[in-house]
Amino acid sequence: PKCHHLNISWVSKDLRFLVRSPELKVLRSTLPKSSLHLCFQKDDDHHSSFHWFTLSETSTTTTEYGLVPNPTPFPPHKYGSSTVTVGSKIFFIGGSIESSSDLWILDTPSGNMTKGPSMSMPREKGEAAVGVIDGKIYVLGGRTFLDGRFHEVEVFDVKSETWELAGLENVRKISQRSASVEGKVYMVEYKKTSVYNPRGGEGKRLVQMVNHRLSEGGRKDRLKDMAHRVCVVEDVLFAFFNRTGLMWFDTKLYVWRRLVGRDGKELPFILYAGAIGGIRGKACGFVYDG
Repeated sequence: PKCHHLNISWVSKDLRFLVRSPELKVLRSTLPKSSLHLCFQKDDDHHSSFHWFTLSETSTTTTEYGLVPNPTPFPPHKYGSSTVTVGSKIFFIGGSIESSSDLWILDTPSGNMTKGPSMSMPREKGEAAVGVIDGKIYVLGGRTFLDGRFHEVEVFDVKSETWELAGLENVRKISQRSASVEGKVYMVEYKKTSVYNPRGGEGKRLVQMVNHRLSEGGRKDRLKDMAHRVCVVEDVLFAFFNRTGLMWFDTKLYVWRRLVGRDGKELPFILYAGAIGGIRGKACGFVYDG
């Protein structure tokens, strides 16, 4: 397993060259993905450094997972930009400190960072929603209104590495809390959830819904809360809310629901998760303790 590469590299120089060889990275890139990358930011005397770890299975006979330092060093990335993954690549889109139309692509097996073609419009830091549908990356929002104009939805074709315009929508700054479910981009915002369907007709692609949660007895209550993080596991959208905790979105009833265990009881409430992600059909929450 990849989680043992660091220990193996300490045995001898030959093994160190082997685990870092391009041939092994190419071979691994063809295998099913079973790891999750996590980046930590460390601030020290006005200087920020980034440290990448991989969540991997620590044993082939159990379901235990552990964070191990990434064996392949990753170069500095555009912190604060919108991010999305396609296959083994991580895409950093838009502004970091200032508005930007940049696209940077990180190939995780090799650790190479390359600059992709730029968008036609700059997007602000932390204000653009992104989602992947049919191998294409959709970018919405990230710009302020100018004279009441609608704003461009841009699409990046990963195979041809080209941008194209997908239309205009009445969106400006949108939270980065976005993900793709059932061929649609879901954007989880304060008190509302917006859904973008690229297959909809002109003027009907974007739908905004007031957030509701399913309470006891099947009652729908207003959900006046802000989501910190979102992720998708096996086509189910999860969100971690400030006061409500971890919930999942029912796309049939259009309501948010609390997670329940096998006994039918709601799972224990977690106050805060610094990040959430999915691996092998499981939702993972990373809780800061310190």
